[in-house]
Amino acid sequence: MNTQVYLELATDFDAEQIRDLMIIVEKDETSRWYAKGERPYIPGFDSIRMQQYHVRSGGYYKILMKDILVGVILISTTGREHARIDRFYIDPQYQSKQIGSNVLRLMEEQFPQIRIWTLDTTQKSPRNHYFFEKNGYKFMSEDEEERYYYKEIHDSNLENQEDFTFDKVCMHHNFRECNMQDSDFFEVNLSNSSYSNSNMRNLKIQSSNLAGMHITNSYLGHAIFGDSDMSNVEICHVIMGGTYIHDVKLSLDEDNQPIRMERIEMMNSSIQDSNMQNFSIINCNIKGMRIDGILVSDLLEAYKNRGITGENR
Repeated sequence: MNTQVYLELATDFDAEQIRDLMIIVEKDETSRWYAKGERPYIPGFDSIRMQQYHVRSGGYYKILMKDILVGVILISTTGREHARIDRFYIDPQYQSKQIGSNVLRLMEEQFPQIRIWTLDTTQKSPRNHYFFEKNGYKFMSEDEEERYYYKEIHDSNLENQEDFTFDKVCMHHNFRECNMQDSDFFEVNLSNSSYSNSNMRNLKIQSSNLAGMHITNSYLGHAIFGDSDMSNVEICHVIMGGTYIHDVKLSLDEDNQPIRMERIEMMNSSIQDSNMQNFSIINCNIKGMRIDGILVSDLLEAYKNRGITGENR
């Protein structure tokens, strides 16, 4: 079995096949672990474009056995000592065949520089808990929805490396005119820190608590925000030309708070393949706006000409 399983970077051409696989996986997990209409939280599992988004991350791997797609694994890494397993799914018909354990071994061989692996998995699947613990992952913490694990690859030479700083307290410290290019921060408390007049190009932030973050007067061109909870975020006075927003939930949040958009410049923008049930447009300039190619102004005019009023709609 070891020689039959291998990893291969996914491409855009694989997106549809992976989407089909994820639909099967989601259906299986729903029937196996969930009840009362609940479903596993797998953002964009049935979206081709979401799979293409993961491909662009550069860490989306197909799990193949004899050239057959049997699963996928998404690895997010800074390129230094820490990496995170963001998605790891095996086709139900190929589970319990030691494929998952072989994939974890291949993954560590693929990234020999990584010393700390982290992941989270649903509380509802004791099979997952046993699997990761069997493969050397240690329980770290938990909440109502998830269990968090880590695996540390021991390196006896790590403590002697000059480019590593361990357990150093820098509270209330000021850094001025410092070159910290290509630095890696893992399990670092940066709460209430401030960054100004700094070059943060190609900054990577993952698995971090950014609640209350305040970004102003910053260039965020070509940035990617994905697989993140941005509930109650306020975005104002921001230029977003060329922005691509896809596979995003803009409906009610857990506190039944709707998305509100006010004074938004959306000229020449388009909304496609979206669920806009109960979507409201109020006091907006809709000149030239079209729905399925039909001018909204023409639709409203036809509506008025039928003599339909608000009382007898």
